[in-house]
Amino acid sequence: MELQQIVDRYAEAIEFIDTDTDVVRANPRTGEVYHTSFKSLPETGAVDAIDAMWGLLHPDEFRTAAEERVGVKYPDVPRAKCDHVFSSDLAASDEPEWGIEVKKIEFVGNNGKANDYGVGKMLSPYLKDRGLLHDAARLRQYGFTRRIAVIGYVFNYDVASLADLRRLHPGDDQVISNVEAVLRRNGGTLSSRPLIEFTDAILGLRGYLRGPRREAPFSAFRSPTAGRGIVFGWEISRPWLEPDYDARHPW
Repeated sequence: MELQQIVDRYAEAIEFIDTDTDVVRANPRTGEVYHTSFKSLPETGAVDAIDAMWGLLHPDEFRTAAEERVGVKYPDVPRAKCDHVFSSDLAASDEPEWGIEVKKIEFVGNNGKANDYGVGKMLSPYLKDRGLLHDAARLRQYGFTRRIAVIGYVFNYDVASLADLRRLHPGDDQVISNVEAVLRRNGGTLSSRPLIEFTDAILGLRGYLRGPRREAPFSAFRSPTAGRGIVFGWEISRPWLEPDYDARHPW
């Protein structure tokens, strides 16, 4: 299976989960109940739901339904788990086909107010932040599957999406006004494009890329802080595992 098909399956699953999920979550500090939707799912819960929905929609794309696919332990990293591990083929190998780390990037929280951690979750070079760059480095060093990738998903916002949210959620004007206030501070839009392109450039500069970035759009409007989004991902290279690798000529 190629990475484009994987991000396509993630985007497809997100849309189904958004209409299907019945998981209720609340703010642990205030007790405020979030809208039941894909947007309100935490990162680990989202990967669980995506894997389950993918298996429901396309059961023949996993080698076996019995294999452990979510939160699989790294053999050589104590207490560390890989978000999504699976095989689509019947290769005669004990190594799973894909190991994927997943990042949920948010510009606004479930209350519509600014979430300022998204940039760090993508670009931070510091181990303490457990960002996407850290995930790529860990997969590259400790990945235990035949192929490895990092995938993220994010909602984008603009005037058109705000109009759709107001039409679909007439009783949530305050939450949507919070989103609008964040957009005003950013010139009227909140697009993931610059953040994704910065990450693309850094991964390329470090020699981490095995092929181009892959993307797939999705729509998930069940929450008044959601809307249109994008799944994006990169396959991470390990040149020393390529059949034509020669350490004398690493370039």
